[in-house]
Amino acid sequence: MTVRIDEARVFEIIEAKKPKVIFVNAPGGLLGQTKALMEKVKAKYGVTSILSGDSCFGICDTVDDDVEKLQADMALHIGHNAAVTEVGDHTYLVDAVDDVKFDEVVETAAKTLAPFMRVGLATFSQHLHELEPVKKRLEAKGFQVHIGKGNRLMLEGQVFGCDFSTSYPVRDQVDAFALLGESEFHAVGLALATGKPTFMLDPYMNEVTDMQAAAEERRKRAVLAVYKALDARVFGVITGLKEGQKMLGRSRWVSERLSANGRKVIQLAMREVTPERLAPHREIEAFIQTSCPRISIDGFTFDRPVLSIPQADALVALIEGREPGEFLERSKWIELTVGLIKK
Repeated sequence: MTVRIDEARVFEIIEAKKPKVIFVNAPGGLLGQTKALMEKVKAKYGVTSILSGDSCFGICDTVDDDVEKLQADMALHIGHNAAVTEVGDHTYLVDAVDDVKFDEVVETAAKTLAPFMRVGLATFSQHLHELEPVKKRLEAKGFQVHIGKGNRLMLEGQVFGCDFSTSYPVRDQVDAFALLGESEFHAVGLALATGKPTFMLDPYMNEVTDMQAAAEERRKRAVLAVYKALDARVFGVITGLKEGQKMLGRSRWVSERLSANGRKVIQLAMREVTPERLAPHREIEAFIQTSCPRISIDGFTFDRPVLSIPQADALVALIEGREPGEFLERSKWIELTVGLIKK
């Protein structure tokens, strides 16, 4: 059971583009394999590779803007694939595939999923190749299986931490979702976004986990943070500085709406939103950050409300006398929906 970087694609790109210097970024779990790949690239082509020392949490976390700063010729983003193969002006996406099989855990899951005969399948980058084999196995056991269609960004059945736009459209066709892979992060998001029972299939431990309790905990925390922020008079609106998280339009909308409703707004910009970076801003009673929604939904260590875009939607709705509804149930957590309603 090994996660393998698509080295053939890397070699193909290098042979076509003939770079002298490459800037590389990868998630923490792939740093060892990435360093080994950099050595192979040096030995095979004489190309210098520079590895980013910053965190890398997803496809929104690329380093395209830094290529020219480092006088590099291109960037490789390792481990997060999508329906697109390039991002920005210089960055190429390079897939990493986990060769673990789901045969055994599907047998276990069939018993757990028995009350839910219409099942939706979803997964993240490393296990996309297992969707069809698992679908066939479940169908052979009598299940109706649905895999959401791909779109301009997402591949068929793929979910990101903030984007569930392949699974959300089929939620009314299924009784439950099964997330392939050991990732509570993705499974909780899928459960919250679709509002459906969701089970995580861990092929390493042969375990099937019901995500209802974990998802409900996140939902309650998200709702509580919104109501705590309702009493705030001074807000910090944070725009993310990471390439895929610069939601300037969202930040402007939130700032304008809060100001129109009598709140004071201080606009901030940060690469990473952490308790330590927020601590000096003591005059701010609540924050809204438009970068990564999971910072707010999974972040349990902030001493003041730190709301995501869906939570900001809900807050503005409450301030303006509207019901926010189930504000986390949406296809994408980086898009405003309540915000589209006129005052």
